[in-house]
Amino acid sequence: MSEIIEKVKSAIKRLETEKGQLLICALFLRADALEKWDIVLAASWLNPKEMLSYEILSSCLQNFLTPSDLVQFSRIVILEQDDPIVSFLLNLETVKNGGYKELSADILTEKFRFTIKKAYLLRSQKSEV
Repeated sequence: MSEIIEKVKSAIKRLETEKGQLLICALFLRADALEKWDIVLAASWLNPKEMLSYEILSSCLQNFLTPSDLVQFSRIVILEQDDPIVSFLLNLETVKNGGYKELSADILTEKFRFTIKKAYLLRSQKSEV
């Protein structure tokens, strides 16, 4: 998984260079998702109601991940900046360029009310605006 995390971190850097700061980028492995990961993001320039936001993210990830990497992902989840989950993740840990942090699956499972087997926070930074 560390190789995929490094590739996603490279994609994050590219996105931030081209589009702007990400508030949140996290990977969640749900127990019911056939061992596939969700990538969860939030940024001022992302809109969960616009297909273009998903296309931008998908295109960027495809530039960094191989087809065998991509099949390990279930979905892209874009959250609004004011979503309580964004606040929760921002308050857990600050993660900026180059780092990542494994999160407690038990705490997340309790918070989200579905089973999370593993989770990584690749970006968690409050808006600089």
